[in-house]
Amino acid sequence: MKRQFLRAAALLMALTLLLCAGAGCASGGENGSSSSAGSSSASSTGTSPEAENGLVATYPEFANHDELNITWFEQGWTGPEEGKDLIAPKIEEITNLKLGYTPMTTPTDDEYTQQLNLMIAGGEIPEAFFGGITAYTREIYQKLGESGQIWDMTELVTEEDYPNLYALIHPEMELYATEQGQSWFLPTQTGRGYENLNEPPHGIHVSTGYLEQLNLDFPTTATEFYDFVYRSVNELGAKGLLFGENLGGVNQLYEMFFPHIGSHDSYELPFDVDNGYKVCNYQYSDSKEMMEAAKYIWKFASNGLLDPEALTLKTTQYQEKASLGDYAAVTGAWWEIDTFNDAIGRYNYIAPPPMYASEEVKKAREITWTDWVGCWSSLIINKSVDEQVVKHLLATMDWLATEEGQLLVNAGIEGETYEFLEDGTYAYTDQFKADSNDLDWNSAAAFGVFYYAQLVQNAPAISEFQETPSALIREDNKRSWDSRAEERARYDREWEPTYDYYFLKGDKENELMPAINDARTEFLAKVVSAKSEGEVEQLVHEWNQTCINLGIEQVVEERQNAINGIIERMSK
Repeated sequence: MKRQFLRAAALLMALTLLLCAGAGCASGGENGSSSSAGSSSASSTGTSPEAENGLVATYPEFANHDELNITWFEQGWTGPEEGKDLIAPKIEEITNLKLGYTPMTTPTDDEYTQQLNLMIAGGEIPEAFFGGITAYTREIYQKLGESGQIWDMTELVTEEDYPNLYALIHPEMELYATEQGQSWFLPTQTGRGYENLNEPPHGIHVSTGYLEQLNLDFPTTATEFYDFVYRSVNELGAKGLLFGENLGGVNQLYEMFFPHIGSHDSYELPFDVDNGYKVCNYQYSDSKEMMEAAKYIWKFASNGLLDPEALTLKTTQYQEKASLGDYAAVTGAWWEIDTFNDAIGRYNYIAPPPMYASEEVKKAREITWTDWVGCWSSLIINKSVDEQVVKHLLATMDWLATEEGQLLVNAGIEGETYEFLEDGTYAYTDQFKADSNDLDWNSAAAFGVFYYAQLVQNAPAISEFQETPSALIREDNKRSWDSRAEERARYDREWEPTYDYYFLKGDKENELMPAINDARTEFLAKVVSAKSEGEVEQLVHEWNQTCINLGIEQVVEERQNAINGIIERMSK
């Protein structure tokens, strides 16, 4: 009820805003900035020493000095501190653009929404605002754009003018474009900006100790996985499979039976790309795939291979049990597994290769993939900011996407915060590690390191200079990572994403799916408690009717219409 009230109040504020726009309500510049950076329109002909050394030829925008204040939404993290910030002054020295910093700290999502609404209702739109990427945030941006209060970035970010920035964010600009094709914000922290190959996998992790005792290799099929858990329990006295709270991780079992798994917002109702992008409703129906998966889950439960408290387990209990190390397999995020292995005192739980129910499913799932299309944050610019300053910011962001720019925002100043090693990689200095509490994110952000990378993150540009990713230094993470070598081999950064990468959930789905997913938890609990396979079959048929009653057909129809619209829009 509280969220609904906030949303209703916010829409009322937005309508007030639209009326206010025509009457000349205050916005941006003087009212929107609490920084000493000065007016965004202030400009001089002074050229910085760095800009004189060739960069002006590439970026004519660097010829003049400009200032722009950015208000940064922060939730659980903090930013640069006055007197410590090393990065903003260096950016100014190189690009001739002074970035002012004003934090907007919010402890919760509701507080963020309230702050956003108050900011807009008061007509005090910051010169630039670094915000979230929720559906409601985008809705507010669209209202601001259509009322003429923020810049339309559609025609400004071009491949010709800003090739580095364009390459980094153009898929997201396509994804979040309005029906009229307008981009009212710059997507930041995008899917292409991160190193997507060097993170250990989440999901099922198996006990290598029990594998060794049974003289087995990692399981790669549903049958092999079941047999491993069964033999571990019945031959070695192990405990079986441990899920998290509310059967957390059970999807790792039933997804073995699904020929298609989506990405981003399409994950649970994926599209069959080779079949006209038809929506695949495996799990919210009594499909053949869901029937087989439900029987597979029940097989674990009926044979005593699930933790006896699986249906009542709380997170703290799950953590305690997993830390004992006597389960054949556990589900969890890789950092949770790290904690369990540390508690056990040995690298016990390792992720196996992907497991499939059949060769048919495996073949369907072994496809080329690329960086996810989406982002974690956004940037809008007040229409009161001069176009010259807007272009200066875009040029600066384009430079930040380069190797030199990424070294600055991710590593800092050579000789002060990092130094190059003999092998060509860089390492942070002992002094900076001490000053930043061993590279704690917030502590490093006080110096600007890491923090400004939120504006432009392009980790692949400097991957060759980075040491082994910290997550892969651990032997257990490295072994789990090794298990997914075949998946990484199918990655292609230059591969053009298929249309389903550009899908976003619609209003009907956002409205109906919470109740459907609550019902799914109840359904799976009944499957685990079933007395016979025949009862499981009946439960699956009942589940299908429950989903229909709760509106799944409307969700599927909305998705199908949405993907058809994406295909039509993007194929022109």
